[in-house]
Amino acid sequence: MEAPSSEQLLRREAIRRHLGGEKRHNICDDLDRSPRWFDKWWAEYRHNPRTDFSDRSRAPQTSPSQTPDGMVRAVISARRTLEAAATPETRYGLIGPAAIQTHLEGLGLEPPSVATIQRILHGEGLTHPLGAGSDSAYYPWLEAWAVNAIHATDIITRHIRGGEEVQNFHTIDHYGHAAALSQQADKTSATACAHLLKTWGELGLPQIEQFDNEDAFGGGHVHPRVIGRVVRLCLFCGIEPLFIPYYEPKRNYQIETFHSLWTQGFWSRHEFHDRAEVQSEVPLFERWYHSVYRPPVLRGQTPADMRRGVAVVRLTADLRRLIPDGRLPITAGRIHFRRKVEPTGEIELLNETWFVGQKWIGEYVHATIDTVEQRLTFWHQRDADSDWRLIKARSYRLKEPVQPLLPAFRRKCARCPDYLPD
Repeated sequence: MEAPSSEQLLRREAIRRHLGGEKRHNICDDLDRSPRWFDKWWAEYRHNPRTDFSDRSRAPQTSPSQTPDGMVRAVISARRTLEAAATPETRYGLIGPAAIQTHLEGLGLEPPSVATIQRILHGEGLTHPLGAGSDSAYYPWLEAWAVNAIHATDIITRHIRGGEEVQNFHTIDHYGHAAALSQQADKTSATACAHLLKTWGELGLPQIEQFDNEDAFGGGHVHPRVIGRVVRLCLFCGIEPLFIPYYEPKRNYQIETFHSLWTQGFWSRHEFHDRAEVQSEVPLFERWYHSVYRPPVLRGQTPADMRRGVAVVRLTADLRRLIPDGRLPITAGRIHFRRKVEPTGEIELLNETWFVGQKWIGEYVHATIDTVEQRLTFWHQRDADSDWRLIKARSYRLKEPVQPLLPAFRRKCARCPDYLPD
């Protein structure tokens, strides 16, 4: 595999910093590049999150019959949704072009032809099961096995006419697809914690909370070995945070699919005047989503149906009072990361670079920090039928004491050992 050029690394750094919340002009000033340069590579990343930021051919890239980018994204999103619903016995019959076409029609879209859908899938390397093919390493997908086994939280930024920015925090339960939404003026770690506390009071406490690498969730991109506020809150409540690979939002496809539905069914249908108006309208969308909308993956059921009769452990007022108002301690637990090994044989987590090994270049590995043992372990799974293999273990000394999990937050949870290494 050819190592990335210095210019590619610069482009990647610019996008990473922008995803972390830095302003365009600050990034351009720091990297000595023009806004036009930044806009070009931001557009490249938005079009293809898997880009390697290499220079492209100057040959014409469009044609009159080219499928609109929005429809391409819808096809890919539908494929991911159907993959999540498929069983081993029916996997191939449920994720093909015809099934995707039917899925899009169910969303009220006018889908392209089966042949066009097939071309889109081929262009994205999705004409084989995930992990197959020479252009893609196997990715160990995390699949929910019960209500509140896995939540995914993400932020989608929108602007109201006139310039007011609204940070929309969305959380979705992977299994039953129940969702919790909040609209904020910023996306700081304090705001993210407020959203999670609200969500856990509504949906219940998950076993795993999945995030991308947004500063609000990870604690920033400055200080090494930082255990941020959101991670501390998760650990304090007995939840294991898990971070998906850098620059790969497709690994969070459940929440990305929800974003698309929310944009089409809510945001694009109203002309809001301020954030307060958005907040007043969101409950109407939530009621429709939970009680009327039937996600295709639920096969005729609503999110409310999936939770009916299920006992969930919510963050009650009594439990909230146990959470300190000030700085949270580091609590006994585990922090997880999924990473793709760089051409240098390294991965990055919590602003530190760790050497995994040349053998694993281009492969996805799972890293776990155990705060009690203060140990960092690296794991690899060759395919869905293989066991996790321990690659390396390293000491991971923390700079402050680790407190035990409070008895009130200890929960008996059925856990499938196949998805996370032990």
